Amino acid sequence: NVCFSLCVCVYPRSVLCNDPDMADIPVNVPLDTAKLRVEKTAVRRIPGEAFYYLSELRYLWVTYNSITSVDTTSFYNLKVLHELRLDGNLISSFPWVSLREMPSLRTLDLHNNRLTSVPTEAIPYLVNITYLDISSNKLATLPSDLLDLWPPFSGVAPSINDTKVVLGKTDDLRITTDVGSLVIHSKCFCLVRYLPWKRLGRI
Repeated sequence: NVCFSLCVCVYPRSVLCNDPDMADIPVNVPLDTAKLRVEKTAVRRIPGEAFYYLSELRYLWVTYNSITSVDTTSFYNLKVLHELRLDGNLISSFPWVSLREMPSLRTLDLHNNRLTSVPTEAIPYLVNITYLDISSNKLATLPSDLLDLWPPFSGVAPSINDTKVVLGKTDDLRITTDVGSLVIHSKCFCLVRYLPWKRLGRI
């Protein structure tokens, strides 16, 4: 079912590109594709407007490649995209503003990259996200007002002006506030997936 060079078309409307010799994001994907997977290739960057012509795309997985660079316009015109997975790459900085191009996005998977921070400026672009995975990165802290402003938490947490989520060892998630500790249950919306909530306390 090879539908174009280095990629396979899988019924219905799904395309898989996993040739280790692929060095660039494919540009000749069928226009009606709903799911595109670019996995385990030599691709190092996602250029601007890389998928602009795929207006029906709902699932985009660019996983376990060598991506180091994502342009602010990489996801231009992906109005119906529901799921974006970029796990297993080398991304140290994610263009959060690019989420504006994906108003239907609900799942964002960035785990196993090299992110060092989630800036406060990112929060407004996360309002529609219901599943975020930023585990296995190099994060030290998250924005102090994340719990106040991000809808998945704002309805649960008390109003807190000085909150930090500190990610230390894999068995340690500590959330300290001026009113005590907040427990995030593993069956609820979790910032860090697969992380057992063993120790909670004041820092």
